[in-house]
Amino acid sequence: MIRSALGAAVALAALTLTPAASAGAVQDAAPAPGSYMAQRAALQTGKAGTAMTPLARPLLRVPFRCNETWSGASRSGHSPSYYAVDLNWGSGTDDLGKPVKTSAAGTVVRSAYDAGGYGNYIEIAHGDGWHTLYAHLQSRAVGVGATVTDSTQIGRVGDTGNVTGPHLHYEQIHDGTVVPALFGTSTWVAYPGPAGYSRIRDC
Repeated sequence: MIRSALGAAVALAALTLTPAASAGAVQDAAPAPGSYMAQRAALQTGKAGTAMTPLARPLLRVPFRCNETWSGASRSGHSPSYYAVDLNWGSGTDDLGKPVKTSAAGTVVRSAYDAGGYGNYIEIAHGDGWHTLYAHLQSRAVGVGATVTDSTQIGRVGDTGNVTGPHLHYEQIHDGTVVPALFGTSTWVAYPGPAGYSRIRDC
């Protein structure tokens, strides 16, 4: 798997990559048949793997407040895609109820409850086929059609849907396919992780 070089470029990025953190890593259980998460997973089947290339994407930030370091990880068989990221802060239930922010400005295209998979989730369109998705939320603060800025709080971390503990399930999506997540201009998510991620702008 190809990853962009970090180093000096990270200082210019919209966030920082910190050393790996393993505490509190909690993953999704398998989605129930017919759930929106299961439908999304079916769409990924048969699609060629997406290399970690920049593509033309909006500037996407870590979906939390500044000065918080969150541990992000994935795993083989992660639904709907290996490139989805489970984000935790602290350990156990420390992150339950913590604020979730948008990664970038856009329009809410889905805000719903998916009992067999995502639980409370929000999907935001950012233009040119780019979406971000935030799942297992404790609560949702925006509805379909809402316009959000790059720092709007859209909900709180929860444990709704098919999960084994509280965390934020996060996806960056291009033309319907979950792609490797890139924060800022040069910080790729380290798959499978865990690794730490912090937001430093648009707090």
